[in-house]
Amino acid sequence: MGSTLIFPSTVQALQSDRSAIRSQLRDTYNRLHSIFEDSQFVDEQVAAAYPDFPVVANQRAGSWYVKPRGETAHAYFKSTDGHAGQHNFNLRRANLGLLPLIKEKGGLVLVDSTRRGKRFPDALSKTVPLWCAVLNSARMKLLPPSPDNSSASLEDWLHNGTLKTLPTAVGRSEHSQMEVRVEEWAQALASSAYDLSALRALDRPLRPIFVSPASVLSHNPASSFTAFIPIVCTSASKLATETDGMERARGFTYVQGSGDDHEAWSKGLNAKAFWENSSKILSASRENIDAVIAELLDSSPPSLARLSLSSSTTATPIRNTRITLEFATTSRPSPFPKTSHVVIEAAKGPISPAAPPADPESTVILAARTGKAGYHPFFNALDPIVEFATKKLRAGETVGVEVAQSEAQSEANDLGAAFVLVLLVLIFDNEGQLKSEEASAELVSKDLIRSRLQWILEVFPTFNPSRAVLNRTNEYLMSRH
Repeated sequence: MGSTLIFPSTVQALQSDRSAIRSQLRDTYNRLHSIFEDSQFVDEQVAAAYPDFPVVANQRAGSWYVKPRGETAHAYFKSTDGHAGQHNFNLRRANLGLLPLIKEKGGLVLVDSTRRGKRFPDALSKTVPLWCAVLNSARMKLLPPSPDNSSASLEDWLHNGTLKTLPTAVGRSEHSQMEVRVEEWAQALASSAYDLSALRALDRPLRPIFVSPASVLSHNPASSFTAFIPIVCTSASKLATETDGMERARGFTYVQGSGDDHEAWSKGLNAKAFWENSSKILSASRENIDAVIAELLDSSPPSLARLSLSSSTTATPIRNTRITLEFATTSRPSPFPKTSHVVIEAAKGPISPAAPPADPESTVILAARTGKAGYHPFFNALDPIVEFATKKLRAGETVGVEVAQSEAQSEANDLGAAFVLVLLVLIFDNEGQLKSEEASAELVSKDLIRSRLQWILEVFPTFNPSRAVLNRTNEYLMSRH
């Protein structure tokens, strides 16, 4: 058997090539100019082809490709829910908040991207088609289509409402593996604690349409879709012709799927900050672009670059419970009358005792440390705060749970939501009404906790609390009995 000699100079050349490729992939200039080029396809071609439909980003990568248009809708379809062998319809990511907008506009353009090697991310090619099929099936279970509640015929529902995937992205075997689970997931959704009124209101089945820079587009107003509601799954990035996922034909190196994993290359910038300052950033030279970004972030409020995508800076009611939840708050006035406040101040490092509130009768402050090291003292401190909130709610007041702005915003948000979840489980019944003081203690189960979490996810659809915090919340609640 023959052997091949590899000389040290060849090895060094290969290592140098790999290093150059990695450098180009991480280059901020390349990434942002690639994103802008892809966004023009979304803005100038896809939005024009579907002029009546709102353009919504799939968090997180998709938000880099969608210029802000005033839409406040959020979508959170994970690629991992579509991975082969791991197909899943996750009730924590039911995305039901999209349905009123979809019904109003007659359709939706959903934007995402993927890195080299394929044209569509699994979130668009598998997760969204599963979502459409599951919602269609659940709707037919809850409200069988009839001329009284549907503009589409039963035949349209049976044809367009089934799982529809792209043959070039999903093979027959994998399609069958996904299809066989649809009814199971539809039943789980139909029997969940979510408010399903928007699902019942759909007058046609949802059906995915797949669009990429390789597509030939034509004008498609909402009125041209009568048998189904289109969910236009748009992959913003073109399939790069070179094997490393890059093209080098311009004044920058095009990187396919540049918006993905932005923490590795963005120098602290996020999509919101990019679009608010895109002209200044894109006009910077390759040598100066990092300095321009640093200057913008240093001169901007922390919210510009660091807030979680699931953050909300307004007090949002949780059903009819008179509990509101607000993330990344910097002040404490509430739009709701008779409001008492539970303020959670969280930080990464060791915490100092919270400063006493100006009005201790209406406000309590809980200082917490994020991460696993902080969970134990946080949950140990909850009992008197739960008692405070319960007393205020029984007195007819609103309780505003406010997560203060933090350098660890996502982790801080988890703690705020955990406290709200504790209140929803302990003192509210299934109708969102306060339990009477005489009511016997209810056995707390994981199903009960899961159903109350769905109340929070209804109004914060892209919120994704960590498993560690949810586990500690379960332990806290289930150890009380």
